[in-house]
Formats: sequence, C-alpha cells, structure tokens
Amino acid sequence: MQRTMGYNESRQLTLLIEQLRESIGATPSPNPRLDHELEEVLARLLIRNQRLRVLHRLTRRGGSNDHIEAMRHALEQLDEQLLQELPMLLERLQARH
Repeated sequence: MQRTMGYNESRQLTLLIEQLRESIGATPSPNPRLDHELEEVLARLLIRNQRLRVLHRLTRRGGSNDHIEAMRHALEQLDEQLLQELPMLLERLQARH
C-alpha cells in the first residue's frame, strides 16, 4: 500500500496486525510473560499509528522535508522490528489454545 512521501506500508505487517487483533480476542493467556510482551507490542503499535498520522499531517500541511524524512525513517524502522517480532508472538498466542 503506497503511503505519502515514499513510505510503503507492508502488506505482511498489515496481515500480522490483523492476526494479532484476532488472537487478542481469544481466551486470556495464563502466561504473565506473554501478556507483558503483548502489552509491549501493543504500545509500539500505538506509537506506530501516531507516527503515521504525523507523517500524513506533515505531508498535507507542507512540513519540511527533513521532518517528513525523519518520520518516514522512524516508521520504517518500527515496521521492521514488528515484522520480526509479530510472527513469533502470534505463534505463541495461537499455541496457548
């Protein structure tokens, strides 16, 4: 999915986020460590969403190219981290059933 100023959102990441949403709605985990990891990932997803909204706002209102580039880079880094961590977390969430 093409985003503003050359930012491309990964379809794989979008799919993983949807799977995470579905897994969260399942039975609560008896594993406190897994719950903690889930909370950390959810917090980073919230930060990601906020950064994405800022990027859109900057591009619509004509923000400086430096600010736009910095925000795009931060999003790309966060997306990379999530793409590495979400599959393992999803496997562990699905294994609890």
